[in-house]
Amino acid sequence: MRPSVPAIRPTRRGLGVFVIAASAFALGATGGARSLNAIVVPALVALAASAVQLHRAEPPTVERSVPEPGFAGERRRVTARVDSDVPCTVRERVDPDLDGETVVEAVGHGGRFTYDIGYRRRGEYTLGPADCTQTDSLGLFYRTVETAGDEPMTALVYPDIYDLETDLAKLVGTFVDDDRSSFDRLREYGPDDSMRDIHWRASAKRPDDEFLVAEYGSRGATDEMTIVGEAATDRDSADAMAATIASIAAHLHDFGVTVAVRVPGGDRVAPPGSVEGLLELLARTDGGRVDTDGQPEVHVLAEGGTATVSLADRDVSFDASGEGRGREVVA
Repeated sequence: MRPSVPAIRPTRRGLGVFVIAASAFALGATGGARSLNAIVVPALVALAASAVQLHRAEPPTVERSVPEPGFAGERRRVTARVDSDVPCTVRERVDPDLDGETVVEAVGHGGRFTYDIGYRRRGEYTLGPADCTQTDSLGLFYRTVETAGDEPMTALVYPDIYDLETDLAKLVGTFVDDDRSSFDRLREYGPDDSMRDIHWRASAKRPDDEFLVAEYGSRGATDEMTIVGEAATDRDSADAMAATIASIAAHLHDFGVTVAVRVPGGDRVAPPGSVEGLLELLARTDGGRVDTDGQPEVHVLAEGGTATVSLADRDVSFDASGEGRGREVVA
């Protein structure tokens, strides 16, 4: 269904042509029909043809690329393609919470343009929809229309991931493996090795895509852990919850442990090396409470920029607003 046609207005050039035609008509009334034939008739034909052309033109279409998800501080380039029956200038809206300004680009009857955005903070942000100022081919009239079928695209910013330090790292490590603190060495992955022994962070830094296996003093005590996250409804609390869970999950993946997460935005199971779905969930989730079946192995409760992690009958505070250092709560 075609949207309602917006009002067509004259440009300054169109007003000039109209003034000249009106003046020529006034002169023609006293000076004869030659003035009417030489100026007024062509001007009226041009005005009428331009108005009809613009009225019949379809709204332009815009297709834009979907930026890759990333972390705060990273930048992405977006490419937009425009198709239009008549010359147009596109005004592309960018979410104010992204590092980027509204883009205004003249593309004629169509074309491509690019712009850059920067990620500032965890969340899901929109690009578009765009609107377009269309003009006729002579530039006598213009109108501003919404682009046809233009669905806003999403830019996704993952939560920050911090290294666990002090008591929280020791507590998590002790829970998954009593002897994992006795790290031995890294070596190449072999066919007889378990996936849970892959050191994912070290493997990700290798240019040849070869896995590295971490060797410890003994096998781990568990292959999967459940994390439940809750937070106050303000944005700082939701950010703290998401960053805390992402940091703990990354730490557990280094031990080869699969992580099952439940937050107000949903739930996800993430084995080591497969974290994209988990990060997407944590990027989109808001604060709130969740229904749990029994006591989870890890419980995260966030208020403000600090989260309290409950694990193995101990509570540890995790500051997810700065350097992300874990510290035990002093009773």
